[in-house]
Amino acid sequence: MAWRLHVVHSTGFQYESEVLASFNEARMTPMNGEGQYLIQHKFNVSPAASLFEYSDYFETQVKAFDVQLPHTTLKIVVDSIVETHGQKPEPEEISWDSLKGDHFLDQFDEYLHHSNLVDEFTAGFDLRQQQTPLGAVTYLNSIMREKITYTAGVTHVYSPASEAWHKGAGVCQDFSHVSLSILRSAGIPARYISGYLYTGDGNIGETVIGESHSWVEAWVGQWLPFDPTNGRPVAEDHVVVAKGRDYHDVSPLKGIFSGGASRKTDVVVSLTRLS
Repeated sequence: MAWRLHVVHSTGFQYESEVLASFNEARMTPMNGEGQYLIQHKFNVSPAASLFEYSDYFETQVKAFDVQLPHTTLKIVVDSIVETHGQKPEPEEISWDSLKGDHFLDQFDEYLHHSNLVDEFTAGFDLRQQQTPLGAVTYLNSIMREKITYTAGVTHVYSPASEAWHKGAGVCQDFSHVSLSILRSAGIPARYISGYLYTGDGNIGETVIGESHSWVEAWVGQWLPFDPTNGRPVAEDHVVVAKGRDYHDVSPLKGIFSGGASRKTDVVVSLTRLS
């Protein structure tokens, strides 16, 4: 079943004093392909700036721009209409032995290593005790909410997976990083996905206010997406924006500026189901 979603992502900065110039990269454009289709997209920056567009190593669409005029506010509004589809058919079972060999390790190298955010820790169980990699992913998705309680404010954007695991609390970013760490420790390639999640009842015309969301894709013969924060598969209510090794690769907006410190940041995401 296909859904059509209207997504508006608005980000505003207010500075304590005049900023002379700012240089920015935005990863806010929904991906086009793999069962998701970008029908309409508008990217607006105020003050006005010229955009340079490119696809990064992970095939995420990036908008790069700089504002060279003095300014005290910066606002980015991204308006997209996306058609999404349900989860892909369940892949054929592959064995643990399939996740070995020099060619395999070379192909998925970046999705097998740990990092500052996806650090290695002792989970207390071994996914390799499951019969297949697919069974291991299904098992992990089923227990994540028993291990971590969704709680805002106990971690921050640069918290490693081990911190959320030991606290037993965190937000979607933490659920994703913890899942990535456990999967990679078991030899299953896994990558971080950022995007949006429609949380309404699914009624046509209904608008919900939310924020960016994250989930995981694991390689089990093909890339299998799952949402550990909610303990369920990825479906029509998920909109994919960016993919990478961890949050550092998919941050919605990053940049530098010269001048006064940032005083306030406002982020609002609205999603409306159109059909």
